[in-house]
Amino acid sequence: ILKETEKEEELLNQKSEEFSESIDDHLLKAYSRIRKKVKNGLAVVSIERGAAGGSFFTIPPQVQLEIANRKKITIDEHSGRILVDAALAAEEREKIDNIFTT
Repeated sequence: ILKETEKEEELLNQKSEEFSESIDDHLLKAYSRIRKKVKNGLAVVSIERGAAGGSFFTIPPQVQLEIANRKKITIDEHSGRILVDAALAAEEREKIDNIFTT
């Protein structure tokens, strides 16, 4: 299991480096700062059943709509994490799963 996890981590680090080249430095620094600050290293969390995945505080419906529109980056005021809607989280999880199966 450890070897398999190590391979996955290597692949994810490689993909992370590839993607980081196309991301604005300001956003990348903010993301890195959030990751270092939070306990489990999750800088981006989804909204599940109306609450933020990181802090489990309820997110107001209007803010949930703004997040679902995906027009701007929304930060959880309690945990400081970046919030995304559950559909986007599922899409990205599927992409990651496809990376490991190919």
